[in-house]
Amino acid sequence: MKNEKTFWLLALAFIIWQPVIDVLTSASLLLLNISLTVGVIVRVLFMAAIVLMLLWKARRSGLARKYILYLLAVAAVIAINIVLNMNVKDPYYLGSELKFFNKIVYFPILFTGFSVLYLYLKREQVPFKEKTTSYFLYASLIISAVFLVSFATGTSLSNYSHTKIGFTGWFYAGNEIGAIMAIILPVTALYAIEKTNRVKEWRYWIPFVLLAVSMQFLGTKVGYGGIVVVLLAAFFSMLILYFTKERSGKTRSNMLISLVLIAVLAVTTPVTPVFHNMFAHLSLLNIDFSKEKEKEIDPDTGEELPEDEQEEEEPEITNEQVQNLVFSSREKYLAEMKDQFAEAPVSQKLFGMGFAGNYEEPEPGKTPRMIEMDFFDLFFSLGIVGFLTMMSLPLYYAIRFVIHFIRNIKQTFTPVNIMYGVAFILGIGISATAGHVLTAPAVSIYVAAVMALLMVQEGIIKE
Repeated sequence: MKNEKTFWLLALAFIIWQPVIDVLTSASLLLLNISLTVGVIVRVLFMAAIVLMLLWKARRSGLARKYILYLLAVAAVIAINIVLNMNVKDPYYLGSELKFFNKIVYFPILFTGFSVLYLYLKREQVPFKEKTTSYFLYASLIISAVFLVSFATGTSLSNYSHTKIGFTGWFYAGNEIGAIMAIILPVTALYAIEKTNRVKEWRYWIPFVLLAVSMQFLGTKVGYGGIVVVLLAAFFSMLILYFTKERSGKTRSNMLISLVLIAVLAVTTPVTPVFHNMFAHLSLLNIDFSKEKEKEIDPDTGEELPEDEQEEEEPEITNEQVQNLVFSSREKYLAEMKDQFAEAPVSQKLFGMGFAGNYEEPEPGKTPRMIEMDFFDLFFSLGIVGFLTMMSLPLYYAIRFVIHFIRNIKQTFTPVNIMYGVAFILGIGISATAGHVLTAPAVSIYVAAVMALLMVQEGIIKE
């Protein structure tokens, strides 16, 4: 059906426009000072269109019917959550609760939607992997352009209010754009690997480099860590391929280029914002590696001991300080939420405490806050039943994919699976440690597309 094909192609192309929507969202918030942003309106309409298409497909597709039942189950546990907490939580802000639930249903709806999308394109013999890679590449170029132009013109937004250094371009949410860039980066590496046949064709790595440089502007651990993970994955995957099944100039060239980029990253690290920010964070924790060591006196002579006889003195770092360095105070909110959950009635343990737990009346101008570690946020918000319901479908497919990948590793160990797999792992890893992935529609669309593509391409999802 021509109209159906057009719909799915336009839905896939929606990926390209994500950075543009995010810039317009920043303009809505900062210039127009309105909370109902372009991003909210467009993404809600897109989500509604996907749901309607799934309902239409469910007339003839068994898979679409299963997806609709899954989404109805998710809707049911959320409805129970709302009714329950209206009678348990005091205060209860219905607007904040609905806004939160709107955000977290985005991933399951788009994952099921993209799954049906890719199945349709696969059946129609449309090169969906190539199109997706291209669309991710275009999105990366838009993001890089925004960062470079905003930085060059001095119009970039700051990622931190004080002490630390970092910039977010014209993007409002630093955590979200950092996660987006980390998820897109492996796909730009895949594009480079597929196009580069000789070292002299290094120009195909330029989109990767531009995005990596933009990620450095952020000054976040997520941005820097994403670059390290992707470069190491590119190098070692090429190394393994070279010594197992593809001893070619193409593999050797990409291995060499990725190694050179690792060396460049290592050399330039001391001048990056994240390097400065790590020491700034240590200073906030009262950890000083540069503090002069106290002189040690010989008790018998009363004179200073020779340097080689003095004990080495390392700064004492507590477990709490290490957690704060890694999780940036999220561990404190996690401990508070655990206490709330332990004291909550059985009904809330089963169906969740809703947005931000059993919050108290916030101070003027402030709102209740989340832990900002997605899986914990989802668990405490949805409860045992709600969390398992929402996670059941993606977890089922993820386990099946891992088993399939390991069993057929000679066939499945390809640059496409590795790089898209790294994108998915980074998305889930960031979601677990820094949040703003599964609870942020601007980010979860990329994770949904990556996961659905892997599942359909490897035949894990089929009619």
